[in-house]
Amino acid sequence: MTKPQFLAALEKDGYVVVPSVIAKESCDQFVEDAWKWLESFPHGFKRDDRSTWTAEHLPSGHQKGLYNRYSVNHEAFVWKIRTEPGLINAFENVWETDDLIVSFDGMNVSLPVNQKTGRTDIQQSEPWPHIDQDPRTIEKLELYQGIAQMSPCGPDDGGLVVLSGSHRLHEQQFQEIGGFRPDSDLGVGKNGYNYTSEDADWYRAKGCNEVKVCANAGDLILWDSRTIHWNQNPTGEQTRFISYVCYCPRSRMSEGDLQRKQEVFNARKGTTHWPNMNVVPADTPDYFYAKPRRPDDTLDPANRERPLWEPEVTPAVLRLVGVRN
Repeated sequence: MTKPQFLAALEKDGYVVVPSVIAKESCDQFVEDAWKWLESFPHGFKRDDRSTWTAEHLPSGHQKGLYNRYSVNHEAFVWKIRTEPGLINAFENVWETDDLIVSFDGMNVSLPVNQKTGRTDIQQSEPWPHIDQDPRTIEKLELYQGIAQMSPCGPDDGGLVVLSGSHRLHEQQFQEIGGFRPDSDLGVGKNGYNYTSEDADWYRAKGCNEVKVCANAGDLILWDSRTIHWNQNPTGEQTRFISYVCYCPRSRMSEGDLQRKQEVFNARKGTTHWPNMNVVPADTPDYFYAKPRRPDDTLDPANRERPLWEPEVTPAVLRLVGVRN
């Protein structure tokens, strides 16, 4: 398999935009279905009524637009994107194999945050510089994460911000500060580490430019899990629509783990972005998004344990679940 050019940029900068991997028709259908999904709850959200663009009227999600509950992970329109051939091909090139499995991750619908045409119940989120890999294994690449872009993503349209090249400097930074900070570590096997604003300045001083990653609808944004990154809200007029996508070699799972992955799929439960770990937030009480809650912190009575629109369980879907007949 000949390596495509985008891999060189991915290895050098820790992120890259792979253009035009998803057809326009698929992007448009995803956007329409995502609007309908938000409007399907009894909380009263309406896309054309800005007075309903508040946490009170939306299903429970992160204020940065992440939806990873209500079995949205297995909605038919989310699975439709996961099985897009161009998207899968990009990850096949990354891992140099076509024997892949996929995470059961969520989606992001970020309504603009501004006083004229967007949400006014929240403020623009502060930067949250972090990596999605265990700091104990920082010297080696373990995973590439992906964003399937369904809407245009310019400078004011929200989305991923990275410190370019930061994935290559962690060992040096830890050496200078005496190791990673225990209070910034999510713990063994939880694959997360938070950086302070002072840490981020250290990386900037080393030449790691802060980049708001821009992309077109149909593009794939790829990044090394060790690249320092965060998410920002859109501030213009464009609502952000994306699906989180992450694939890795099937060989990373034992037969027992693959069986468990199939059970998670059959139960239509979501996972983190690690395809091979079977971490199910809904079954993990200490995860901040284990169960959806309303703004008053009560459990959402409109919670779902099955998707609104069941996915068609095709051979392509089962293959990404890890089933081989």
